[in-house]
Amino acid sequence: MSDPLDGENPEGPRQKDRDEVLRKKSFSRARGLDISSFMVKNDDSPEVPEQEDTEKEDHDIAMGEIVEIFSSGGDDTSAPGAVQKDGTVINAPEDDSVTDLAVHGEKRLGFGLLIAMIFTWSAIGTIVGTVLTPVISATGLILMVVIGLMLGEKWIPNPNMRILGVTWVIISMKLFYGLALDMWRWDWLANLPIEEGQALGVFLLSAVGLNVFLAQRHDEDAIAAQATLILLIIGSAAGALYGEIGVAIMIATGTILLHGLALLRNSGNLASLGIAVSYLWVGTHAISNNWNLFGLEIIAFEDDLILFLLMVCITTVNATMAAKFVNAENWFSSAFKSLGLGKPGLWSVSVGLGMIGALLAIAANRLETGYALAQLILLLTAFSASYLVVRGVSWTSLAPWIIVPAPFLLAALSVMVSGALDNELERFNLQPYSIYAALTALFTASALLKHQTAVSDHVLWAGGLVIVTLLTLLIPADKAGDGSRALLASQGVVWIGLSYLAVKRNSPSIAGTAVIAPWLWLLFFAADAENRLVSADFIPISIAEYDLAIWMGVLLVQQVWVNIEHGETGLNIASRLAGLSEFNARLRDSAVLQLWNLSFLFTLFVTWAVTRPGALPAYGLYGILCGLLIGHVSMVYLGKHKGRPRSLMTIWGISAIALSWTYGQAAIWATALVIACGVLLQVSDRLKASGANEFELKKAEALPGQLLTLMMGLLSGFFIIIALDPLNISMLTGSENLFSSEMNLLILTIITLVALTLYLIRASTLEKLLPPALSAVGLMVVMIIAGQVQDSGIVVLLTIAAFILSGAYLAFQGEFRSGMRAIARKEDRLQRIEEKRQRMEEFISQKAESDAVGDTNLSNLQLIDSELLDLAEKQRKRSKRAGSIGTYDLEVGDIHHRPVIVISFLVTVILASTYMSFSTGSAFMVLSFCVLVSILFIALARLRANQIGLRLPDIMGIELPIALSMAGLVLVHIAGRISNSVIVLDDAKHLAVIAIGLTVLASIGLMGRRDLGLRIPNALEGIVYLLAFDRVICVIIGGEVPLPFQFNPLDGGLIDWQIPLIFIEIILLGFILGFDWVENERIKRGLLDHRGSGGRAAWVIFASIISFGPAAILAIIFGIKRGWSWQQPAVVLTAWILLPLPIHGTMFWATEYLAIPEFGMNITAAVLGIISIGFAAWSIIEKQGIWLASALWSVHILLFAAGIGWNDLVILSVFVMICSTTSWVSGILTLRKSWRIFGAVDLVIAWVISFIILSLGADIQSILMILVASAGLLGLVTYLNQTYEGEMAKE
Repeated sequence: MSDPLDGENPEGPRQKDRDEVLRKKSFSRARGLDISSFMVKNDDSPEVPEQEDTEKEDHDIAMGEIVEIFSSGGDDTSAPGAVQKDGTVINAPEDDSVTDLAVHGEKRLGFGLLIAMIFTWSAIGTIVGTVLTPVISATGLILMVVIGLMLGEKWIPNPNMRILGVTWVIISMKLFYGLALDMWRWDWLANLPIEEGQALGVFLLSAVGLNVFLAQRHDEDAIAAQATLILLIIGSAAGALYGEIGVAIMIATGTILLHGLALLRNSGNLASLGIAVSYLWVGTHAISNNWNLFGLEIIAFEDDLILFLLMVCITTVNATMAAKFVNAENWFSSAFKSLGLGKPGLWSVSVGLGMIGALLAIAANRLETGYALAQLILLLTAFSASYLVVRGVSWTSLAPWIIVPAPFLLAALSVMVSGALDNELERFNLQPYSIYAALTALFTASALLKHQTAVSDHVLWAGGLVIVTLLTLLIPADKAGDGSRALLASQGVVWIGLSYLAVKRNSPSIAGTAVIAPWLWLLFFAADAENRLVSADFIPISIAEYDLAIWMGVLLVQQVWVNIEHGETGLNIASRLAGLSEFNARLRDSAVLQLWNLSFLFTLFVTWAVTRPGALPAYGLYGILCGLLIGHVSMVYLGKHKGRPRSLMTIWGISAIALSWTYGQAAIWATALVIACGVLLQVSDRLKASGANEFELKKAEALPGQLLTLMMGLLSGFFIIIALDPLNISMLTGSENLFSSEMNLLILTIITLVALTLYLIRASTLEKLLPPALSAVGLMVVMIIAGQVQDSGIVVLLTIAAFILSGAYLAFQGEFRSGMRAIARKEDRLQRIEEKRQRMEEFISQKAESDAVGDTNLSNLQLIDSELLDLAEKQRKRSKRAGSIGTYDLEVGDIHHRPVIVISFLVTVILASTYMSFSTGSAFMVLSFCVLVSILFIALARLRANQIGLRLPDIMGIELPIALSMAGLVLVHIAGRISNSVIVLDDAKHLAVIAIGLTVLASIGLMGRRDLGLRIPNALEGIVYLLAFDRVICVIIGGEVPLPFQFNPLDGGLIDWQIPLIFIEIILLGFILGFDWVENERIKRGLLDHRGSGGRAAWVIFASIISFGPAAILAIIFGIKRGWSWQQPAVVLTAWILLPLPIHGTMFWATEYLAIPEFGMNITAAVLGIISIGFAAWSIIEKQGIWLASALWSVHILLFAAGIGWNDLVILSVFVMICSTTSWVSGILTLRKSWRIFGAVDLVIAWVISFIILSLGADIQSILMILVASAGLLGLVTYLNQTYEGEMAKE
């Protein structure tokens, strides 16, 4: 049908067609699962292509692929591995660090071994050249050089052995240079026609020529780089003969030669190395104070013009080479890529590394501002031009601004420096270098402004950091006043400018830099002079305290401004860095390092770091940190904050408590805290009103119960600080105008009462009642204590009144609400499952009817209840520790009755008993009383649970009240052992009492149970674990108990010592036999494992701690037996490495009664370690790989322990070498690179031990032997790695 209005409205059909197109476009847009590929296309319908929302970002080839330090919070659909809306992946994901390590780790380990071999072989050459006689030394060095060159000639043509061959060539040339130096030291060059120093130079230059020839012959950049680096070293040495002119000429020559080789070989490696090293060499000489490094005198540049002209030459060449080789591969970029930091371009990485040396040259002349600025402008001019050229700007466009003026400006500078225009310059108070800097800066700024669109975000934020660094170096701020204000003002221009650019260009990287970098600067330069990261002696900076407060306030405002636009920007701390890619993903998903959170944390930490008397006034400290919290919370209220408010409030509160310990004024901190919590509670109420569920509130960190618990916990911290009455309160400037200690406590109490009111108003609606209730009770307890300590009666009265009122209300809400909630959950669960069962029956009946009529649409459907699957999984886990409750175990077996009141009374009894035990020392009576009261409360809790048809909650398979009572007995016993009463070591009756008490309580938990097969191991573990914990804690705190494996049970009184200890050993034997009996029954009946390797290993460890020998040996035997039966290597490993302890624990007392020869534990460990090597060999031969790891771990642990116990470093070194050999051979034979890595680590440890041996006075022959042995081992390993690289790469 047609619209009757079509004739009246000519726009109608066109509007209708446009609406139809929009509807089709909206329908076809991906919203979740894209099924368009399964639909039949209608060729008649016109396709309306979607316009790309974002433009492809221009790639900056100068900067390269740099990992963004900060990234936007939105989805980056173009990133590698990014999943699109329809579930597809456009770009394949990059290898994460784990994959990268698995693929390339072996090769990198081989590189490490090559480097180690270079050092080792060089050390051998050093000893040969310095210790032996000249003739023998020269012969040895020549022989080593020839061998190395021959190996290089043999292996370099083989692609698999090329790296090893190149390494030997580099080593040989290094030894050849050393031979030349030794010939000069032996005076062999004294008889030549030319001067001795010149002869040495000729020899070294000839060696450089040979080095270049070998580089060309083998087509290897690494060999050529060695030659040029040696040439630069020769240039530095030339300074001793020809002064700074010689140094400048040689450095320039070396740089030109290095770049010439780069051009000849078309090598980005040599180009980037030349840029980085040349500046480093110039900077070293510029900042040197005639240093002497390894006999090489570093001559300083005294003539400013020579240094400046050298910088001009080096900078011109380097800028040109950086632009020419911008797309070339190079070592530095590859190194950054291997570290997971992206792959920066040759231009950026070379210039960046080169700036290190250039800044050294600038820093050497920082007091001469004009000269330093001239150097700075020179660098900016050259590399700005180079960058613009790389970005596509033509040389002809830059010529009028940079290229043409440069020679005229240099000529004018030379004339001015020569003194020809001194009178004219003095008349106008001008400096030559200042004039040069100003004119050059003018031309450079004109060029940059003309081509500003060619500058990328990377350059902007990196340039901002460089400018701030240079401002810090150049502006003198060693005295508080105009200098420091000028420095802060100039920085403010940079940071505010970057903030504007971040918002204007929508750049996450600029935003992160603008927000975080200023606080980092304060951390470096505004902290305590003795503890700051940059020494005050190197860069003295002093900022007036009110200037600092104002500056930090400005940064706080700037932080909020940028975060409103870029708060979701996240820090990429470890996108692919060293095994942390998964860690980075979790951090990104958790939003912990979003800019909101990160800026908050940096502000907090830096403020804490810079705060001290005389550095930051009181108003600044309280204003900044309270403003920080209120500012962020206000943004949460306005809906602008995308961070984690409760987490930030937690960290802020802990920091405020720490600061109140040092500077007091807890009332100010508490006021800000309560205001912030009140605002967040309003946000929570608003979210609830909008329909948010508990999951959404938890994700937004807006659960009111957690907020209130946190608030009251932090307020408790302030009262604890006041109760401790610290004596080291520091007074900041202005603190005398704030609250006195009495007024501070009173105001803090009033604020706390307001906080308690906030809590009680919401107590009946909270998701959990117990945590905030306990927090409130604890808060009021410390309030009373603080009032008593400060002798404030009004605070005590107010707190007691609050305690009575709030306590009555909370007690009324407690037990009744807990029981009713459990019953409601049970009934709701059963009702919901019954409804599902009815629907299932209806579905089955419909399915039967459909099968009868042949309807395949319904008969092929199946229903799956995800809730029942989840309950079944919970039942499976629960079945390992407890049996079934009967008919509805699957449905409601995970619902428990939580006796809140009973547990509260139990805790009260335990704490009171602990205090009585500590203060009176009557441990026997108190323990007995505690057992009886615990039985009473346990009975009450069980009775209530039986009445409502639910079980009590379990802890490790033991009912919660029983587990709590058993833990309380241990606490009471420990308190009695550290009491002020007389404690006798020879009295062990208390150990028997606690053992009996724990056994009685655990036995009560078994009464009336039908699932004894599960409950018995739980009870036995609870007894043994708590006894072991009690024994260990008492040993640590000096509770006068027998030391494990170091006591004689028969050396003491019959009643006080022998009977209690033997009784404990007997019941422990019974526990071990009972535990193993349950294990045996489960194996007989074909039941599943109910403990796992961790549980069995823990059982063996804790049972051994209590025993004096026999029971521990029995537990170890059973542990090895059951570990072998269940195929659990960890259990066998634990038992095996523990075996020496009970053996010698038994020998400690048995040798007096039995004819047993005495020997040390180190011998036992060594024997067991050797047996473990045999076990490892058996596992490899029989291909039982499951046991190999445990065998190798036992070898390491036992032999390391045996070597340490021998008190002989030589034997320890031998044992470590055995471990290394075992691990490495096992790793090669089984193709497991992890054990090859362990072998390498063992080798390094053996070297460290060897060096310690040598440092203690070994002779030179021993040193040589160690080095030769290490070189042989390294040679063998590197040869095997290179030979079998293909097989190992297939792992």
